[in-house]
Amino acid sequence: MTETPSMRAQNPPSRHSLPRTLAYAFGMFGVALSYQAFVGWSQYFYLDVLGLAPLAMSWAWTLFTLWNMVNDPIAGQLSDRTRTRWGKRIPWIAGLSLPLGLSFALLWMPPGSFVAQGGRLFGALWWYFLAVLLLFDTLWSAITINYVALFPQMFPSQAERAKVSGLRQMFSILAVIIGITFTAEIAQAVGWARMGLLLGGLTTLAFLVSLLGSREDPAQEEREIPLLESLRLTFASRSFRWFILMNVAVEFVLLILPAIVPLYAKYVLGETDGLRQGLLSGAAFLVAIPSFFLWTWAARRWGSRRALMASLLLFGLTLIPLAFVDRFNQAVTVTGLLGVGLAGLLMLRDIMLADVIDEDALHSGARREGMFFGMNGFVIRAAFAFQGILIGSMLAITGYDPTLPAQPPAVATGLRGLMVLAPWVGVLVGLLAAWRYPLHGARLARVKAQVYGLVHERSATP
Repeated sequence: MTETPSMRAQNPPSRHSLPRTLAYAFGMFGVALSYQAFVGWSQYFYLDVLGLAPLAMSWAWTLFTLWNMVNDPIAGQLSDRTRTRWGKRIPWIAGLSLPLGLSFALLWMPPGSFVAQGGRLFGALWWYFLAVLLLFDTLWSAITINYVALFPQMFPSQAERAKVSGLRQMFSILAVIIGITFTAEIAQAVGWARMGLLLGGLTTLAFLVSLLGSREDPAQEEREIPLLESLRLTFASRSFRWFILMNVAVEFVLLILPAIVPLYAKYVLGETDGLRQGLLSGAAFLVAIPSFFLWTWAARRWGSRRALMASLLLFGLTLIPLAFVDRFNQAVTVTGLLGVGLAGLLMLRDIMLADVIDEDALHSGARREGMFFGMNGFVIRAAFAFQGILIGSMLAITGYDPTLPAQPPAVATGLRGLMVLAPWVGVLVGLLAAWRYPLHGARLARVKAQVYGLVHERSATP
């Protein structure tokens, strides 16, 4: 079939070689490795290893949420308004890569004197945990916002976005397998502190490698939008409002499960081996790798919105058996099947948010990836805090006490409920929001035609 001018405008030729694309995509390894090890094991480490009280953990997450009310949006606004000869985003990534790796290591290195004083609220261990939690998350948010903000502008066509999103998630899956499955195993072998140094160093390396494939146009002129106006414009987008509700629901589902898994494995299945505990989450990510091909096909045939709704529903249905299994092999089989739906949840949301940013650029006259990803980060951090509060509160209510040789039966019952009922709330909210999300079909086609036409026109200008 002969390619029409309209088709060429919507799918401009790629300006990125495969090695540069792979280098950029490898940055997702650093994003996922640090975050998933943090999500999957920090609560277990502070609660079960160090003896921090569950209610003290809940208070830490509450204060963390308040900090994120200003952290992510300001980081996004600063990124959007940065003007250097190297671009908006690249200087932030270059400058924060090493501090981020060090802050991750500090999470796992509390002074022994703090631990010895106990894990009560406002004790030395609690203050240390709160301080490194805020430091790590501030640096992680700032560097991640700038890294993902490169994606929509570097890869404007839908075909490129699907390809690069798939590559990024492949690296993400590799990092998740390491971060979730092997974190405790590494810690058991070399200690939690050395594990933190090792994974923190890999995180720094991944972001530095991503710079080899990152590209910006520092000469591009855009109007600068003040913070309050930028916030107003962001939430004036109906597409973004429904996207963010859907995304926070999905993020809650994806965050609460790996946080519960180590405790679920120990107190429901009776499994104490760190590697086998990690395999409960790792099985889902292993199955997700080939499942990316399924959701790539589904996105092309149904569109990213309908494909995401299908992946949410499939993920929710697969969760149900976890309320009843009582053997490790059964649980691994179920969590492996979760990987089919998980692949869609991982790869489709970035494409949808990139479409929202394109639509906004037509109305605001500026590329505001930093603010959109910043507000997205703020809201999904709220999901992280909520799951932390929920887990801590449930453990406190059911009588969990890390000093007891055996936990009360109510703890296992509560963990079973959290593994299924809490994620299903997220699934239902996500389905409703995705159904109301308006940027699909003819409306999305019009946005792409206008944006890609402008990109094609700009790239052809001498």
